[in-house]
Amino acid sequence: SAHSREVSEWAEEKHEVEISSNKRKISNSGMEKKLHQLYKQSVADSGVRIVPGGTLGVHHQAANFWQANPFKILAGIGVPTVLYIFRGRNDQKHLQLQSKLMHTRVFGQFAVISMLLTLMGFKSYMDSQGKFITQQEADFRVEEMKRMRSDLLRRIDFDKKLKLRRGIILNQTQEDVERQLKSEGVTDSSEMKDLRSRKHKAKNMDVISIEDA
Repeated sequence: SAHSREVSEWAEEKHEVEISSNKRKISNSGMEKKLHQLYKQSVADSGVRIVPGGTLGVHHQAANFWQANPFKILAGIGVPTVLYIFRGRNDQKHLQLQSKLMHTRVFGQFAVISMLLTLMGFKSYMDSQGKFITQQEADFRVEEMKRMRSDLLRRIDFDKKLKLRRGIILNQTQEDVERQLKSEGVTDSSEMKDLRSRKHKAKNMDVISIEDA
């Protein structure tokens, strides 16, 4: 019967809509997973080494500090080393002060240069391999990238809606101006142009007020 045919068509249409909706959900879910993997890969390739867990070990923290502050470490170790060398030379009573200073300078210079080469070599290694971060910090960076993308998409959508709304308002303004000119019986072209200009400016101010709101 006709009723049965209509019910069958309605059920078929509803089924197609559900299938289409499910496909979009699956597609969006797959896209989100791909983006998540890309973000994770981006963080991993940004010059860091990810350590499992939520905290770094002492050796990881020391390595990061070493990479960021090699000259602080050099000053912190080098100055006491030179003072220790001078103290050792000063205990030798048979040496004159000039000889003590000369020995301190030679041994101290050798020690400081050796430390500098060691420090800068390890810093170069850390720069090439990347600093240590926790898995928790890496996940936070991924979530931050996803949030920035979401904010960007919302902003783009908002700008599109705002542009559409502005176009509608301006079209309505044009129609209102034309109707008012006809109702007032204005026929002079210069007068019509001036009146249109003043009314457009007033309406544009209203549009700007709406956008600011």
